Amino acid sequence: MLNDGQLYAIHHGDCILHMPEMPEHCMDFAVFSPPFPSLYAYTSDPCDVGNSDGFKGEAKLHLSFFYHQLARIVKPGRCIVVHVMQIPRMKRANEVGLNDFRGLNIRLGERAGLVFEYDWMVRKNPQAQAIRTRTRELQFNGLETDRAKTRGTLQDYLLKFRVPGENEVPINSKGQVSRNDWIEWAEGCWYGIKETDTLNLWEGRGEDDTKHICPLQLGVINRLVRLFSNPGEIVFSPFAGIGSEGYVSVKLGRRFYGCEIKDEYIEAAMKNLERAESAFNATELTLFK
Repeated sequence: MLNDGQLYAIHHGDCILHMPEMPEHCMDFAVFSPPFPSLYAYTSDPCDVGNSDGFKGEAKLHLSFFYHQLARIVKPGRCIVVHVMQIPRMKRANEVGLNDFRGLNIRLGERAGLVFEYDWMVRKNPQAQAIRTRTRELQFNGLETDRAKTRGTLQDYLLKFRVPGENEVPINSKGQVSRNDWIEWAEGCWYGIKETDTLNLWEGRGEDDTKHICPLQLGVINRLVRLFSNPGEIVFSPFAGIGSEGYVSVKLGRRFYGCEIKDEYIEAAMKNLERAESAFNATELTLFK
């Protein structure tokens, strides 16, 4: 955990094992992107949810334990935002269609006692997604051969949960979120988020990596941290990765605590957090001149 005066820290280990050791109601806000089962392999560690094959077995069990602990450590009345997407079923297993990863996370969060309040969509560019994922359902070739198999882009979803109970410290928007910001952000679909607006993912790659690293866009994190936390409060990411949530949080004057199991990710995250601290200190010095 964070010591007094400490701006950030990352626990090296599995969050599902570490979270039961954390004090109750110790985090002010949580924002993260959970590992997507069967889709992205981040490490060879059996604890990595991304190595779970399918949605009815280990992945569901791991996430169920996870949400119960998350509901315990975030303060009453405070928010949790989970970034997910719908996941294509595996063609190698002769499956078709989509797995409802969004719905799974909502159900598991509610079973853990969290209140599901809202979800934003984040717009995705169909041509960029078709090129990146080589998805036939999006490509012109599929359109022009059999449109029955076509579909639109797989959007990102930001699931907003709230921990039951009264929020003892209101989140004050003064200097954080303007009325014009809210007019734009209150729309059900977020536009203007650049898909390439991420930290340098190459710093976190290991020699044995075979699949994608997919850090959350900094613009998304910026909006969420400003919406759902006060300056000086602790933002938690149980899947810290290369430190995207921490980087934005520290730059915005928050504190950060994360968990991560991969050595390369932790090394990259600590570098990014150091940069964020330097940027925040430089901003503070400018304001006081």
